[in-house]
Amino acid sequence: MVRGKGLEKQIPGVYNQWLESSPQVGNQGMSGIPLRGILIGAVLAFLLNFFDAYATNMIRGSYLSLNFSTPASLLFFFFVVLASALVALVRRALALNQAELITIYIMLVVACCIPGMGFTQFIIPSLVGSTYYATPENNWNFLYNQYIPEWMIPQGDHVALYFFEGLPKDTPIPWEPWILPLSYWYGFFLILSFAMICSMVILRRQWIEREKLVYPLVQVPMEMIQQERGGIIGSAFFRSKAMWLGFALSFLLLGINGLHAYYPSVPAFTKSILLPLFRNTVNLNFEFSPPWIGFFYFVSLDISASIWVFYTLTTIQRGIFNVIGLQSSERMDLYSREPYLAHQGMGAMIVFVLIGLWVARSHLQAVFRKAFYGASDIEDDDEMLSYKQAAIGLLMALVLLATGLKMAGLPLPITLMFIFGAMVLFLGLTRVVAEGGIPAMRPPIMTSTFVISGAGSSVLGASGLVALGFTYGWHSEIRSFVMSSVANGLKMSESIAGSRRRLFWAVVIAILVSLVGSSYMTMVLAYKYGGINLNALFFGWGAATYGPKDMAPRIAAELTGPRLDSWLFMGIGGTIMGALMWVRHRFVWWPLNPLGYAISANWKTGHIFGAAFLAWLLKLLILKYGGSRLYKNLRPFFLGLILGEIIGAGLFLVLDYITGHKGSFLTQI
Repeated sequence: MVRGKGLEKQIPGVYNQWLESSPQVGNQGMSGIPLRGILIGAVLAFLLNFFDAYATNMIRGSYLSLNFSTPASLLFFFFVVLASALVALVRRALALNQAELITIYIMLVVACCIPGMGFTQFIIPSLVGSTYYATPENNWNFLYNQYIPEWMIPQGDHVALYFFEGLPKDTPIPWEPWILPLSYWYGFFLILSFAMICSMVILRRQWIEREKLVYPLVQVPMEMIQQERGGIIGSAFFRSKAMWLGFALSFLLLGINGLHAYYPSVPAFTKSILLPLFRNTVNLNFEFSPPWIGFFYFVSLDISASIWVFYTLTTIQRGIFNVIGLQSSERMDLYSREPYLAHQGMGAMIVFVLIGLWVARSHLQAVFRKAFYGASDIEDDDEMLSYKQAAIGLLMALVLLATGLKMAGLPLPITLMFIFGAMVLFLGLTRVVAEGGIPAMRPPIMTSTFVISGAGSSVLGASGLVALGFTYGWHSEIRSFVMSSVANGLKMSESIAGSRRRLFWAVVIAILVSLVGSSYMTMVLAYKYGGINLNALFFGWGAATYGPKDMAPRIAAELTGPRLDSWLFMGIGGTIMGALMWVRHRFVWWPLNPLGYAISANWKTGHIFGAAFLAWLLKLLILKYGGSRLYKNLRPFFLGLILGEIIGAGLFLVLDYITGHKGSFLTQI
């Protein structure tokens, strides 16, 4: 009943029924970041990293903490929401509220950035890999190892040997030689993480409130914790027939391939169709991935269209280069396959980030005024950190990072160039995730290669090249990192009323317990079973040897100056990106988002290209013939496509543990 000017107005019955039945995700009854949520999140973050290290190295099944989609966090969160809903059926007061669930999810998504390629399982083997794998044939002791500062890696006669071949019986793990190097590397990582957190605090309001970025990856957990008025959190989600239909489809397809891994006589479901082009020199890979299609369903049409359109155009460019023989002789890092396209992508990413910061200039000025002049007209009470803490913290963190790289052997001018390139890639990929909801991506080029190409190896010398070799440990594939997780977390935290300052400590706790969990399990497995018997991606041909394999040949060769062709293609990529962003802001009818071009020269885009196309086509048809109502009604189905494969992959990991089966790599989500 509403009263106004002596008149009584009653809410129409139909509308009242809609209010009572519609899902609610709000801040009702929620105030601040709850301690219970932090405690549960800390325990789950530790367990996630503990088990992930075991699954990755012993079971060697599907990687569930590798990409921006952070499937491990969704796996854990699915069962947390389910358990809370079941508890609510018995006693509502004991169930988790939305604030607690959101806090738990934020901590889980941050925790996914630590194991695997995120940090621990990459950096630990790399500290002893060049020692163990050094041979007279590769001459690493002379070319690489002699330039490593002693304090950067564990010292001792048998530390590396026992790490890779296992300890003799009844011999304790030699923790002492690891204390100093791990103190440096973990301190460096914590400072880097703090810089990322501060960056996202500074940019949160610009991205969320001013530019209205949609953060598609957040839609999945938020849908899971919808609450009907007076109902149980998550009950609407678990009662959805459409969700279970999508779940069953995705689960079934993964299950077929899972059975094939156990019983090769069972036919496997082929997910990829290759379309060869330009005399079979390039391919368009149409990969049918239900979860990736599910993620792209929540992405705007202009973004999904831009992904497949620009990747197709870049593939055509790649094919033309192959046919006419336009190739570079430049030695690249182990991830960047085509020098000219890689540099083109880096140029596009630089302009993408710089123009984004230019668009945000008024907000950044406001942050500066609040941080250094205490401007009373600017509010920062709703931020995870005050603007003063974030701005000063970011500056101090960057200085400390530069100091750490200088200590490792990188010349100061190159250190500044490296930090610039690294922050461009971190910010650019985070923007790609926040705006485009890209579930899986990597940088177009490693910053180490950007530096070597741009400045020349002669400027770095042998010590500088070795220092760059160790950056593989924290800046190689970077397919998930703290900045992107915090960005999604800050968007999700908007549903929590009250102060969010405690969220900072929740994130820090998640990082710390994750470091402990993954590091301990990695060290124990290596010294117990021998690293050479674990996952070769980390202990064999991968992380353990990436640094020397990349840098030792560069040291052995004649040191060179900057490459003008690299600068040329960076300029081409930057110019095209600048033009696309100008057209985007100038003409509202322009159908393509420049974001697609920023990632078009990336081999990982080839994996998601097919899913982006199919999701774009399906969504286009749904909106055209069914309108927004059908689009909304089908959301649970596409959520099910995501969760079905994730839950299936998780269950197969459990089955593999029970049976002892290894190598069931069933998903790339």
